[in-house]
Amino acid sequence: MRNPITTSFRVPFVIGYTGDVVRQSLKFVPRPGGLKLSYDAPRAGDWAYGVLRLRQNFRRSGRPDFKTVNTRRQWRCMAKRLCQVCARSAVDPDTGRISWLLSSEGGCHERDGFTNAPPTCKACIPEAITYCPHLRHNAMVVTVGDSIPYGVRADLFLPCLPPVVPYERNAVVLLSDPDLELALARELLVRLRDVRPARIER
Repeated sequence: MRNPITTSFRVPFVIGYTGDVVRQSLKFVPRPGGLKLSYDAPRAGDWAYGVLRLRQNFRRSGRPDFKTVNTRRQWRCMAKRLCQVCARSAVDPDTGRISWLLSSEGGCHERDGFTNAPPTCKACIPEAITYCPHLRHNAMVVTVGDSIPYGVRADLFLPCLPPVVPYERNAVVLLSDPDLELALARELLVRLRDVRPARIER
């Protein structure tokens, strides 16, 4: 049975909104052997995989900003293998394989087997291709046996006295990298395993 294409456009779950922005004040705090980046008033959930994450609201308030991705929603989709469009599971219940939509002109990170793009479930793939001008000409649909946390896309900060300012933005930092403790993560990167081409169902 073919999946119908949704006729009304939905804002993908991972897209950022103007109301996602949260004021935050950063500082460096002591750790064994050096310093690590922290918030002035740290709280549970600020760190994951040893890296500080950008604080954002989760509730999708305000207007969608298609140039940004909400860190927490992107992270949730990656960690739980949820569709980046509808936030439902992207795992096939019969095979256990994860449905993924990539660009056939993907950057070097996709050619190296890791990506910042969360999965896309089979039902949402036709819609995503229809409404994304780039994917309309460069869609690559695959299924994946597993996805493993690999690194982050992050802003890097030099340990210094306030005000703390970034010296590199949008850097790819591996989870094994010592610079992880100098980073403010915006997106989780995962390595894809057992990647197989799949048919686009329309």
